[in-house]
Parts: sequence; structure tokens; C-alpha cells
Amino acid sequence: MSRAQLAEKSLDTQALFDRYHVGWKTRNPEMIASLHSEDSIFWVHDGAEPINGRDALRRYCAELFAKSPFGFEEGRMFFGVDYWVMEWSAVIDQVDTAGKPFTAKVEMLDVVTVNPAGEVTRKDVYVNGPQRVEAFTRAGLSPSRN
Repeated sequence: MSRAQLAEKSLDTQALFDRYHVGWKTRNPEMIASLHSEDSIFWVHDGAEPINGRDALRRYCAELFAKSPFGFEEGRMFFGVDYWVMEWSAVIDQVDTAGKPFTAKVEMLDVVTVNPAGEVTRKDVYVNGPQRVEAFTRAGLSPSRN
């Protein structure tokens, strides 16, 4: 494949990312799941097991959005023929054990692969563990996965 063809394909991957990211920013489980393949793997590397399949991902996202009000701070993004990588931080408003509000930021890294049909086949989310533990501990919550 020529460089021009690779560049053109990368733009398609970026367009898919743009649609996908709207699903996350608007907290829309249906939209997110619709952009994944039926046999997709979604894995948050925080001690949890991977989520397998579109339907399981839809349920996971609905539960996540219901219990975890978080925002995003976007960082660097890299696009390739069949992948994207995004650095970002989860921004979470919390209250510490003394009752004082604070905003926790936990750095994350998404590594996403895409099939030729333009579906997300795998998303790995790598979590900055020490930042996560510090934020949960400060809020008086268990840092273990709920």
C-alpha cells in the first residue's frame, strides 16, 4: 500500500474515532456498542476481566455511566491504518474524607484496533494505577474494582 493510500485510510480511522468519541462524551452506550464488532473485546486494565461482545459492552457502559460521573481531558492522539491510540485523563469530582470537594485526575491510555469493516474489534484502556488508588483513597472509597 502506498503512503497516499495509508494516509487516506488513516483519515477514515480518525473519522471513526470522531464518531466513537461522541458516544463517550454524550455517555451513549448504544452508540458506543454500535461501533464495535459483535465479537469485540473491551478491557480496562485495572484488575478487571475483559468484556467480550457488543451486548456485554452495551450493558457495561450503561452501568458505568449510571454510577460514575466522569469527564475527559484529552491528550495526544495517534492514528494508523487500523488503530488509534489516545492519551487522556478521567476527571472525577469527589469529596474527600474530611468533606472537602476535590477533582481527581487519572491518566489513561486507549489502544484501539479496527477491522476492515470499520468496527472496533478491541479496546484496551490502561489506567495509571497509583493515581487511581490515590483518588479513591482520598475519597474514602475502595480502590478495588466495583
